[in-house]
Amino acid sequence: MLTIAHRGASAYKPENTLEAFKTAMSTGSRFMETDVQLTKDGRLVLCHNYEVDGRNIKTNILKDLNLPTLEELLDILKPETKLNIEVKNDDNIYPDIERKILAVLNIYGHKLKDNILISSFDYPTLQRVRALDKQIKIGVLTRNFKIENVLALNAYSANMSLKRINEEIVKACHKENIKVFVYTVNTAKEAAQMAALGVDGIFSDYPDMLGN
Repeated sequence: MLTIAHRGASAYKPENTLEAFKTAMSTGSRFMETDVQLTKDGRLVLCHNYEVDGRNIKTNILKDLNLPTLEELLDILKPETKLNIEVKNDDNIYPDIERKILAVLNIYGHKLKDNILISSFDYPTLQRVRALDKQIKIGVLTRNFKIENVLALNAYSANMSLKRINEEIVKACHKENIKVFVYTVNTAKEAAQMAALGVDGIFSDYPDMLGN
């Protein structure tokens, strides 16, 4: 079972900062997760909330937000590091963000893209990603699991909450060769429960929890 560094090593450093991702890699993490949004001046930035320090990301420019960019994160990744990019795009707040993300990934090369998993709670966002790129890995983030939605996207994984995952979902996914990743698992007891369910990976603020 993999441990995916949730927003970097966010238990040790501020989430979605370059320091958090560097710390995760220093613990030996080979799989990390971040949130991506789009600024007014068209920059892809790492942030979970739609506002930071009282500023709306969509209506402010990069220099006024003081957030790291997706390019800055890609620059520091080790070649073997996998990255789950969660696209924050409820109700298509950022039109064309999918194309912008894929354009950046294309600049960094096909080898890097093999290590990228794109996820979102917004299903139409994932549909647009799949329409633009038939090969890139997709993770369906969902609070209402439907195997047909996962299959329709030829998804790599179903990403589910610790509160909602169950044996039936795991079996349904594994029957179709779909990975199951569960968030957010921050205790040894929870990790043991997920291992017993047979999930493939856990998102954790403690990337060193399982030693991988």
